[in-house]
Amino acid sequence: MKKIKSLLLLSGLVLSAPLLAQEVHYTTLNWPPFIGENEDRHGVLAEIVKQTTESSGTDYTLEFTAWTKALDDVLAGNKDAIVGAYYSEERTKNYHYSLPIYSVFTGLVKRDGIDIQFIQSFDELNSYRISKLANSVVGEAFDKHPFPNMKTFETEQEAVQALFDGEVDFYAGNFDVAKALAKKIGKDSAELSIVQPPINEQEIFVMFSKATENGLEQRDAFNQSLVKLQASGQYDSIVSSFK
Repeated sequence: MKKIKSLLLLSGLVLSAPLLAQEVHYTTLNWPPFIGENEDRHGVLAEIVKQTTESSGTDYTLEFTAWTKALDDVLAGNKDAIVGAYYSEERTKNYHYSLPIYSVFTGLVKRDGIDIQFIQSFDELNSYRISKLANSVVGEAFDKHPFPNMKTFETEQEAVQALFDGEVDFYAGNFDVAKALAKKIGKDSAELSIVQPPINEQEIFVMFSKATENGLEQRDAFNQSLVKLQASGQYDSIVSSFK
């Protein structure tokens, strides 16, 4: 989180885009505990984006949908921005990335009964079955590795359900998300643990559409407002209120 704060403060020296008085339509997936329809204030990520957007005098809407649909909607310009994206070079071709709004760790989550506690190479996992969210980023090296038994799912809940159903051996994603979803589907989250080391520390971004007329202006206005939110101490207050 210190890395994020430094980026925000430094960026405040160079951002000067005017704030836009308009409505920005965001979309995202259910990704508890960080963002979701049933989370307190829709989760910490939603609250950061909401207060960042509204502090600039801009109206805010948020729609929850499947991750692939959210990506497609913003790609086509049907929505202005998607909340909760990790960075990938490929995505920069189609989306304007904001400054980072949060950070989490990704890793391999397993149930009791799988003996692996530590890995040194992804090659060690080639004989295992792994689930992940379709069209998601886990980590650059992980995403490039040709896992022969990777299974993708349209929702994170389905990917975690597959782990409990014995359909896969590992879930590739965030440990807190896996625990939250385990409880949601009536499973014992205490059965879960994460393989060491984590795959990556991932910064979380808002991606604005390149298909809308003012996507870049919306991104710049968001960034400027986010810097001010951090500098005022309000950002820290939001994050602390979810702990």
